[in-house]
Amino acid sequence: MKHIITIIALVLTLISCNKKGQDFKIKSVTLLAHRPLQYTRELLRVRLLDGVDSQKVIGETAGYPASLPLPATLLVNPAFQLKLYSQPCYVQLWGDSTGLIGTAKLNMKDYKIIFPLEMEVGNADMKVTLTGKWDQQ
Repeated sequence: MKHIITIIALVLTLISCNKKGQDFKIKSVTLLAHRPLQYTRELLRVRLLDGVDSQKVIGETAGYPASLPLPATLLVNPAFQLKLYSQPCYVQLWGDSTGLIGTAKLNMKDYKIIFPLEMEVGNADMKVTLTGKWDQQ
């Protein structure tokens, strides 16, 4: 029985390490926390920016009222593909009244994988989980 569990763990490890050549398609963002805001009636949006050209928005969520409870799962439009092992990106939280609330860099060495489909990033101003899937090639 121990050998079967060891073999299964080894196979899963090898499969997860084989993602270096694949793209990760980000579909949604779960807003977990943010710093207290001055305007509670504003809409919050999460923007994802290119890691090379930090002015280029590659995905954005719809607005979420700051007065509603968290966590909140928001769809990213458009869902985009990213080579996480070679191309970092920035995750920003924006308020329509406050402006930029917080920025976190998404880089392989900076985030914690909850499961190969969810990545948690954040700082003192915000905390989000990105959800997606590995594209099969």
